Amino acid sequence: MNMLTGDLNAWLPQFRGLEERVADAVEAAWPVCIAPLQSKKDAMTHEDHITEHLVKSLIRTKRMPGRIIYQYTLLAEDDSGNVSSPSNIDFVLTIGDDEDVYLACECKRLNVPYKTGVRALVGQYVDEGLMRFVTGQYSNGLPLAMMLGYVMNAKTDVARRGVKRILALRSATVGLQSERDVPVVNGRPVRFHTTHTCIPGYVVEIAHTFLAWP
Repeated sequence: MNMLTGDLNAWLPQFRGLEERVADAVEAAWPVCIAPLQSKKDAMTHEDHITEHLVKSLIRTKRMPGRIIYQYTLLAEDDSGNVSSPSNIDFVLTIGDDEDVYLACECKRLNVPYKTGVRALVGQYVDEGLMRFVTGQYSNGLPLAMMLGYVMNAKTDVARRGVKRILALRSATVGLQSERDVPVVNGRPVRFHTTHTCIPGYVVEIAHTFLAWP
């Protein structure tokens, strides 16, 4: 468990404020991030490569409200005292000096065009992204985290409907408590928020941002 003290709800306003600033920075960095990738669209647009460019662009914007760390390593210790690093978060914004307190961001592709057609990949978004927060693997005991969806055919509204549909189908699995859409503004990322009862017992809010790949 992390070192946050007191009611997690008391920490929510601070985390929400940080998330909004990070989301604004991501929106500003996105055109800079994707510009050098456009000519390599087929070969170089895997999740990790996009995220590497995004993090570098975020650092260059000077708009991040703290230190950003790419591929944040989580250390786990078993009952015998053996330490391992089973997973990395795509990137985090550190908060203070406590390594267990951070704003995490996990990134997934959606609506990916293949030769055989577009694959929505909403199952992977939930199973390999969102569930890592629900199980407590990521952001254990923290009140809020972020997910970015790289919508590779630019149809962010379609991606949002796909994720909404799978969340309804798997609402019990993901401990879904609530779902709230932010009013859509033309030309800006699609934003929505979900809250989940995590397997360890606390509630986490996830702020989702869908970015259109042109």
